[in-house]
Amino acid sequence: MAKNSFLLNEGYANSLRIKSASKQYIILKNRKKLIDTSFSSGVLLLGHANQFINNQIKKQISNGIVYGLPSISADKYSILLKKIFNNYSKFIMCSSGSEANGKVLRLARSISNKEYIVMTTGSWHGSVDQLLFDENDKKKSFLSNGLTNDIKKKIILVPYNDYEKSKRIIEKFRSKIALIMLEPIQQALPSLYNEEYIKKVYNLSRKNNILICFDEMITGMRVDKFSVQKKLNLRPDLSTFGKIVGGGFSVGIIAITKKIENELKKNNKKVFFGGTFSANPLVTQVGYQTLSYIYLNRKKIYSKLEKLSKYFENRMNLFFKNNNINIKIVRYNSIIRIIYSNKIVKNKTDREIIEKKIKNKIKKFRNFVISEGVFLSERGAIFISYSHSFRNLEYITKTLERASKRYFG
Repeated sequence: MAKNSFLLNEGYANSLRIKSASKQYIILKNRKKLIDTSFSSGVLLLGHANQFINNQIKKQISNGIVYGLPSISADKYSILLKKIFNNYSKFIMCSSGSEANGKVLRLARSISNKEYIVMTTGSWHGSVDQLLFDENDKKKSFLSNGLTNDIKKKIILVPYNDYEKSKRIIEKFRSKIALIMLEPIQQALPSLYNEEYIKKVYNLSRKNNILICFDEMITGMRVDKFSVQKKLNLRPDLSTFGKIVGGGFSVGIIAITKKIENELKKNNKKVFFGGTFSANPLVTQVGYQTLSYIYLNRKKIYSKLEKLSKYFENRMNLFFKNNNINIKIVRYNSIIRIIYSNKIVKNKTDREIIEKKIKNKIKKFRNFVISEGVFLSERGAIFISYSHSFRNLEYITKTLERASKRYFG
């Protein structure tokens, strides 16, 4: 790829405007081409403007985009979801991931007759008032203005990747807990080392008879065996999926087990799940075709993603080591993050303490990388796409090597 030489300044990265996108590239308003490493926060596993998906969109548009009644595409979508995520008996379709996560809280509180929700620090469950919290200076803090204190009282935060402390807090409040809401792998720190914590928290929920939901918006259909829970052979009561499963359209899926489904029927619980655009034929048809394509081509897709991701991780970490640069790459399958330190980082809080001290360097680093023709999102996560090539990865790594020597060497 030819180098894009355009003005580098501190505000440049935040003023980007995209005109179009194709495969692994985004094209800016000024016609400059960047290799993408975000793909809309991991949504586009197959890349931008995938021809197969585009054809499905055009086909469905000619048949109507919203009916207000159940469609055959929604039926096919549910059947395929059950085939892939066979732990679940029912799939409730929502208009977004945030909506799905909000409705899961409603469902869990209805079944359990309890009100407290446990979530881990560093999680992102979308724009849901009841989940817009994190830890700041060892205190529970709002992630947005406009939230009320009564919501805050019902949320229990536990430290991600600190099982002993998480266990003490959960067991202290277990009689009040309606649900443990767990994002198993966070884009804040994607690492294989997190798996031990995930398994322990899951087993703790079973031991204490507490409902648990895995938020796999990011990891669903991206990781090996289609999800973290299937990879680790865990069976949560509830799960939420989104992003990739919508093929580029906004979607949220609530997956519930037969046990949960029976609880709802047995106690005649009236939990509202509806929505004007939920399960509309455009989203369900494109989602169905996207899942079908990934499922049928899973071996070559996941093999390529792993080879590209492993190459990136190994090459960059070897470069950092050989050049005494205090940076490292962490990875969970094709979800990657740059950590600007060689220190042990257990969670988002640890990472942000480090980044806060060097935020200006990181900003210059990112702007330089973008000026050289590689897009890095402000959030910092890198998602490898099936549309990437080894040639792309070679260019990306060389660009990151130059940037790291310039600002951290």
